[in-house]
Amino acid sequence: MRNYITTYDPFFDRFFLRANNCSVSHMMKTDIKENKTNYQLFIELPEVKKEDTKITLENGYLKVTASLNKEDENDEDYIVRERSYGEWSRSYYVGDTVKLEDVSAKLENGVLTVSIKKRDEKEIEKEHTVLIG
Repeated sequence: MRNYITTYDPFFDRFFLRANNCSVSHMMKTDIKENKTNYQLFIELPEVKKEDTKITLENGYLKVTASLNKEDENDEDYIVRERSYGEWSRSYYVGDTVKLEDVSAKLENGVLTVSIKKRDEKEIEKEHTVLIG
């Protein structure tokens, strides 16, 4: 099966830069692993809670959105502030054949693990073929 997962999307990964010049891809570092039955994405989301994370699938793109709120609203007391807060999103092209039921996720120890079931090429061909009775 062809590997369709890619993180290249200039709109999400490279175009918008935050005020501290950290790109989105820097904030959501991702490792992608492939085995016989699925793809796994390991996305770094330190300190992000499960309820502050959203995963959507649309037009062949799996989009992960995460937000982290400031611990202290009083910015005047800080001398240096290197940890980032706010909302980030990143898209991964997974192909048009991936369905929502093929995707599962869990968030543990600051790493979001997203599993995407591989679909059999024969199964994909059946979806695009009209059977004549």
